[in-house]
Amino acid sequence: MITVTAFKWVPPFAQGQVRDHRVRWVLNEAGWDYKVRLIDAVDQKSPLYRADQPFGQVPVLAEDGRPTLFETGAILLSVAERSGRLIPSDEMQRAQMLSWYFAALNSVEPYLANLAEVEFFMKDEADKAKRRPGVVAMAQRRLGELQAALGGRDWLVADTFTLADLMMSSVLKIAKSLDALADYPKLVAYQDRCFDRAAYRKAIDDQLADFAAHSSADMKYGVA
Repeated sequence: MITVTAFKWVPPFAQGQVRDHRVRWVLNEAGWDYKVRLIDAVDQKSPLYRADQPFGQVPVLAEDGRPTLFETGAILLSVAERSGRLIPSDEMQRAQMLSWYFAALNSVEPYLANLAEVEFFMKDEADKAKRRPGVVAMAQRRLGELQAALGGRDWLVADTFTLADLMMSSVLKIAKSLDALADYPKLVAYQDRCFDRAAYRKAIDDQLADFAAHSSADMKYGVA
């Protein structure tokens, strides 16, 4: 049986964003059964959990008879490869898919994460005002470059939804939550196509249901 770790509760701005939704999504796409182990701040700091996730983040994927995995990039790729889902069969298209998959994590997400840090976590207003223009400019640049690269295509690679689209659309959730996609209509339409999948909707609904069931919690968490 596959077990995925997730948080019992996070603040409202992070709900629907925590990255265990990516793992739930890919497992739903693969049609694989799994259960969720909900953790709190105490669990995060425990030596037992740190043995599986050195940084105390979520998600972790544990599976009978296999090494425990952490980091969503590694988990999603493992599930997709083993299930034969969301990866093009054509070798050249697979290589392109991997380029876009890692671009989502390395060339887009860091700039959006910087923007989220400024908006949600910086307390000093003077420091925030000083840093925000540069962070916004870099995020806008990346979003513009991504929209230009997407062009008039529905998907990043080939003519079908792939793992690259799953990751990229998930990364863009940060921008959407900050109203940073308004000037990029092609990206909005692209993300809507990705999210109009039963596997995604179930992943988010299940995550939000877990938060609702533990809404009295008030703890700090980390994600990966």
